[in-house]
Amino acid sequence: MSNRILIPYTPTAEEALIITQHFSTHTDWTKAVFDSIKMNIISHLRIQQFNECCYCKYQLGFDIKEVDIEHIIPKSEYEVFTFKTLNLALSCPACNTKKSTKPVLNRAIVNYPKNGKNFKIIHAHYDNYSDHIDIINECVFVAKTSKGSETITFCELFRLITVEQRAKAYQKASPTLLHQLVVSLKNVDPQDKKELIDIIKDAIR
Repeated sequence: MSNRILIPYTPTAEEALIITQHFSTHTDWTKAVFDSIKMNIISHLRIQQFNECCYCKYQLGFDIKEVDIEHIIPKSEYEVFTFKTLNLALSCPACNTKKSTKPVLNRAIVNYPKNGKNFKIIHAHYDNYSDHIDIINECVFVAKTSKGSETITFCELFRLITVEQRAKAYQKASPTLLHQLVVSLKNVDPQDKKELIDIIKDAIR
């Protein structure tokens, strides 16, 4: 099974006309006239992405506040790609916020890339996620390539809230040692955090 987007969204003729008539700069993205188009993009990509965030693979919520349309190349940097469907994927708000407008390209471009070679991070349309990152026990992200490493860094996939949420989802029964260790990361002193992380790593081997 592929874990990348195989079919990008294709705007209808009416939607393409709306974009042509009402879009001129990346700040137009928030115009109400585009709301229905964005909802259609979300509906399409939920299926393509198995309703998972393109960066952390956490299940996306169905409230509009629990899913973002992610611009892989930041729209503020290349506004011409704001509605380029190959540049759009779904992410959780946390990953979208952490990634923000960090530069994802190895070199400047004019036309949109036809493959993922020029991207520092995993491209949801071009790259199979599992080729670059392993997720161990649903809570620990391990880079397999430089792209995987950059994705983890850009989106701060080591952030404690991600680890804690995934551990809670994975350990649905009574609290286990691993779950207790992960939760305790929130309150541990900074100088003890590394030691506790090492203990968690040992626990999941």
